[in-house]
Order: sequence, then C-alpha cells, then structure tokens
Amino acid sequence: MTASLAPRQAQQVFRTVLDALSRPGEVLRLPAISIEIRRPISIEIASTRVPAALLPVLALADLETPVHVDGWADVVRTQTSAPIVERTGARLAALLEPVEDLAGFPVGSAGAPEEAALVALAVRGFGDGPALRLSGPGVPGHRELRVSGLPADFAERRRELIDFPAGFDLLLVAPDGEVVGLPRSTRVEEGA
Repeated sequence: MTASLAPRQAQQVFRTVLDALSRPGEVLRLPAISIEIRRPISIEIASTRVPAALLPVLALADLETPVHVDGWADVVRTQTSAPIVERTGARLAALLEPVEDLAGFPVGSAGAPEEAALVALAVRGFGDGPALRLSGPGVPGHRELRVSGLPADFAERRRELIDFPAGFDLLLVAPDGEVVGLPRSTRVEEGA
C-alpha cells in the first residue's frame, strides 16, 4: 500500500503537535486528512481517512526515525521510508487502539533526554471519563482533563515510567482528531 501526505498537511499536523505539547491538557484538533491508498493486489485506489493517532507519525517520521505502529505499518514505511521497529527502539509511535500498557518505549536519560519516544495514543474521547489534574510547565496553575479510554490507574502507571527529564512525551488522540499533549514535564494526578 502507498499513501501520500501533502507537505501542507504535514505542516498543519506538526503545528498542532507542537501546540499540544506546549499547552499540556488543552484540547486541540488535528486536521481531518484523507489520503489516497493504493492496494497493489487489486490496483484499486480509495480515499481513506487515516486514523487520527497515525497523523503525527506520518507528519514527523523520516528514513532515519525508527517508528513503532500497531497496524498500518506498510503505509508508514511507504509514506515516510521510516524503519518499523519494536517499542524498545522507537522514537515515534502510534498506538491506534486504547491500551493498558505503555511500558517499553525509550525514555532517554538525564544526559540524553532527546533519545526518548513521542507516543501518539488513541483514546475514545475527551470530556468523559476519570478526571486527571495536570500541572507543570505550560499549564497555568493546574488544568483538569477528562479522558475516556485510559486505564483507571493511568496517572500512577505514567508516573512509574517517567522520571523527568527522562520519560516519553505522549499525545492522546481521539478518533475525531481532538488531541491533548502530555509532555514528560507535566505532572498528572488522579482526581480533580
């Protein structure tokens, strides 16, 4: 399969990702993008909506960026020329279904935090679900966020994986393209 993300579309996604990570907990929206997918077996061309959680990977990956993606690996490889790897080697990742476990992604270190991953995680949506209280850089005071599709003990699990400046940055992405950034510098607690 092949797919095409136009440069302007990639720029729009990049800008949204940058804004989301700069303003943790604020709900933003990725652009709605349909791409052309060729299926070589049937030589059929269809316009298909890309899963929203895949857009950051399609916009940011290149042939030197190791990527982990659940499904759509052929599209990512063809579009970006990025090597497809397991979680432990990824710099970019897209988890296209809500998951319970975020362990295994690179977290960098105090001396090399840039070696951590950026993970786009699909969630069901925002506004419903358990309350999370966010604080830290980019958050004025604190911010409450409700996310549907995260494990009940998400804040605790995340805390176990992140020891700032080490840790990975997280994008929570709803199917409609709403996105929230949770950089590793953001403190997340259960409850409001």
